[in-house]
Amino acid sequence: MTAWKETIIRRFDAAAATYDGAAGTQSLIAGGLARRILALPLGAHPEVLEIGCGTGALTSILGPALTGCRWLATDIAPGMVAACARRALPWVTLRVMDGEFPDLPEAGFDLIVSNLAVQWFGDLPAGLGRLHRLLKPGGVLAVTTLGAGTFDEWRALCQAAGLEPGTPAYPTARELAAALPGSHVHSEPCPLDCGTLKGFLDHLRFSGARTAAPGHPGQSTALLKRMLRAREATPFSATYHVLTVIWEKDDRCSNHPPGTGNLPLSVPKR
Repeated sequence: MTAWKETIIRRFDAAAATYDGAAGTQSLIAGGLARRILALPLGAHPEVLEIGCGTGALTSILGPALTGCRWLATDIAPGMVAACARRALPWVTLRVMDGEFPDLPEAGFDLIVSNLAVQWFGDLPAGLGRLHRLLKPGGVLAVTTLGAGTFDEWRALCQAAGLEPGTPAYPTARELAAALPGSHVHSEPCPLDCGTLKGFLDHLRFSGARTAAPGHPGQSTALLKRMLRAREATPFSATYHVLTVIWEKDDRCSNHPPGTGNLPLSVPKR
């Protein structure tokens, strides 16, 4: 495992106790994903795999509506798995696993879901392709991730202050759909109610989503503090641009796996 992913694990572990209080927007996005999934023609008693379950927001929203489901909830961070376990959801089995490299048998699931987790993959199309291969014929991969324009407000603020934001460009819906043959990708903005710049940075910290892109040198603490002081009384808003991927398993497309290296690394902003 890379040092970058080890940092991701440490920060999500540290945020396990504060995540639910900081991640209201993520819960709203999970609700939207659940509604899209429930509109799909799913069969009875589905076998479900969740990637990046976190503290269990999507798990608890969607699971009760899938009658008779058997649900394997996974997360790369042990602290998040433990937090999800405290919900004591009887239909759920929990496991620590890196969802980008799942060590599970292929063709075992009717539904694979993930809410705002796969943007942490080092190679998004390749990672989603590996998950897609775990679907049974007719199964569906349904995930949300981050798209182009996410936190552009923060990027502009950093650049104006002489700071290099720790995030690459996220893919557009068209770019991601082109990298995943047969998929449908929908883009939708989702405002983040953070109030001030400090509120925004606290949101990243307490939700665990503050690891910079691989190779980023890190922010200057002095410059960051100066920016906070200068904008202490200034309102600040930010926007998630959410990509929802619905990708059905069709054996006719099995000889055309997703390409790799065609998209930028999808890494949330620091």
